[in-house]
Amino acid sequence: VKTTTAEERADAEALKQGVARSSSGEGSCESSALEDFESVDISPSGTFKYVLILAEDTQGNTKHLVRGYRDSEYHVYAARPTVEKLRDMGMSAKVLGGGRLKHAPEKGTLHLWGKSHSFGREDKSITQEVCQLYYPQYKVTWENGGY
Repeated sequence: VKTTTAEERADAEALKQGVARSSSGEGSCESSALEDFESVDISPSGTFKYVLILAEDTQGNTKHLVRGYRDSEYHVYAARPTVEKLRDMGMSAKVLGGGRLKHAPEKGTLHLWGKSHSFGREDKSITQEVCQLYYPQYKVTWENGGY
């Protein structure tokens, strides 16, 4: 079982320090810019890694964002596109942690567990709340155990 690589650790550290590779400089931020970001963006089904991101615009408004994709081998790669886009728009972004997620739309369930080796374990009650609001018809559960 792969947990991390030197390249992934370097990418995660760059993202934490706010020096994520970005193609454009700082942008401007309008007061409604956070509204352009869906609170949850995850793969339509399956089991995969996810992260919880805290985004903040230039007026101090904040929003929690959950990101997770089946094709993201490491947590940093689930976080990076959103973090870079937020920063390109002049906003700040901090990855609070992550874990694994099982999305079963046919059952109407989402289950969260584990932690990210690079970003640590986030407060899963926040992730659960964000996901429950986004998927009100689902049963969203969590546990801290597991990897």
